Amino acid sequence: MRMTVFEAGIGQEPQPAAELADLRWISGHGRDVLLAPAVRDHVLPLLRQGGLMAS
Repeated sequence: MRMTVFEAGIGQEPQPAAELADLRWISGHGRDVLLAPAVRDHVLPLLRQGGLMAS
């Protein structure tokens, strides 16, 4: 599998539009959110390690 992840700064709270029906912030620890294994096991740990996401 090959995956590209982009980081971007935002100036306001994002709102769902176009093909997005819903949008919410996640910690990655909640049991109510089902994440793809690649995101859960690779992306989120890298974000936490880089200080871009709370542990």
